[in-house]
Amino acid sequence: MSTTTPLPRRLRPGATIGICAPSGFITEPGSLEIAALYLTEQGYRVMVAPHANDRWEYFAGTDFDRLNDFNALIQNPEVDMIMAARGGYGITRLLPGLDFEAIARSGKVIVGFSDLTALHLALLAQTGMVSFAGPMACPDFGHYQRSALHAIHFEQMLQSATHDTPPIKMPFSASDGEAGRLLRSQVGSGIEGTLWGGNLSLVAHLAGTPYMPYLEDGILFLEEVNEEPYKIERMLLQLLHAGILQKQRAILLGQFNRCEPTTASAASYTLKSVIDFLKGWIHAPVLQNLPFGHVRDKITLPVGGHVAITMLDERHYQLRLSHYNA
Repeated sequence: MSTTTPLPRRLRPGATIGICAPSGFITEPGSLEIAALYLTEQGYRVMVAPHANDRWEYFAGTDFDRLNDFNALIQNPEVDMIMAARGGYGITRLLPGLDFEAIARSGKVIVGFSDLTALHLALLAQTGMVSFAGPMACPDFGHYQRSALHAIHFEQMLQSATHDTPPIKMPFSASDGEAGRLLRSQVGSGIEGTLWGGNLSLVAHLAGTPYMPYLEDGILFLEEVNEEPYKIERMLLQLLHAGILQKQRAILLGQFNRCEPTTASAASYTLKSVIDFLKGWIHAPVLQNLPFGHVRDKITLPVGGHVAITMLDERHYQLRLSHYNA
């Protein structure tokens, strides 16, 4: 990782957003067009990559076409921000073909979540550049039930040098009694560090590769979707056995939606059991309910930026985000 942190440029009014689909194909017809129209109505210029609506097997076009679309947006001096059309799977196939130094030099804002975790972490590992885990075109803007957080958190954060999240309410079980007292004592007067993470499956799969950042001052955030609790525990143990979890100053657990045991499970092993097990293995505080993941209402998080965590009261914490743009 570079000794200095390359920072993307602050987003300006009327900026140009380039949309490409580096992973899975778009599953909802018309959603990309709705997203482009909405962003245009917000005052942005929108460029849609030539192959964004393609479909080839599981992917939004061939690896060659998806890679060329992304690289063309990086090279285009008119583009200020690159937003993924959606996640799914496929960007890890493109990592060897990316020029990470060129991406860092471009100073462009790169935003997305889910499968885009692999790009965020690879960029951080290879260059130290900050990118953003945040909304994508189709799942977040390509319909008419958009989250109010996009305007008050996503856009405002990218346009400012620092930003505070709304107060985040802890689950009752994590803030009550002895567990709550221990957690508050762990956080103390506050914890600061480098924010990184994303989708748990992608974080775990990158362990041991050149695309995995290794941070001594890390604050790791994780989310997941459609995975049984025992599989979540297995991925967390992979990060533990790799020596990654023990080095974190804090772990932020986002939304783990549709992560319940199914009828195919041998026994009903719950996510609460997984979290309780995790807390027994590491000494860093584990803070839950982070509003991020495969959900409608999500905050935007700078991967590689600075975060300060403070307890507002016995049941709420807050993140102050900084050092994420120039």
